[in-house]
Amino acid sequence: MEVQIGGLVGLYGGAVIGIIAWWFGRRMAKKQGGLDELHDHIWQKARAISWFFSLAAMYILFTLIMFGMELKAAMVLGVIMLVHFASWGITGVILSINMNMEEPLKPSKVKFGIAIVAVSLLLFTVLSVVTGNWWFQLASVPPTLIGLIWALTPGKGSEETF
Repeated sequence: MEVQIGGLVGLYGGAVIGIIAWWFGRRMAKKQGGLDELHDHIWQKARAISWFFSLAAMYILFTLIMFGMELKAAMVLGVIMLVHFASWGITGVILSINMNMEEPLKPSKVKFGIAIVAVSLLLFTVLSVVTGNWWFQLASVPPTLIGLIWALTPGKGSEETF
């Protein structure tokens, strides 16, 4: 087994950059008074919700294994970690926006936007696995962005109708 230098640089370089960005972000938030009880509540709730997404990813991966797909441990752990962190971040952003807006986001709009993201990611991931061409993952970027924009933009209130 040969050592992949690029993989090691990406793995540990990403971790170092992530820790530095986290530290710098917390330092800036502390200066602006952003680390209060609301901040703690939002990110604890986001972390709790992200475990449901992680559990769903685990069930999907176990189902793939039971259907005979060969999955390596590193790939499975990477997918679970990616799902957990992504769902934690997206949920935290949605909760932060919702808690700090004058008019909260409509739950139906948020659910529809998240459904667009989930369906597009699932569809293009399955397409990539079936064809063996991972470039199909790039095609999931536009629908994912559309779903996020749809979920995070407030709807027009009843008083704005003409």
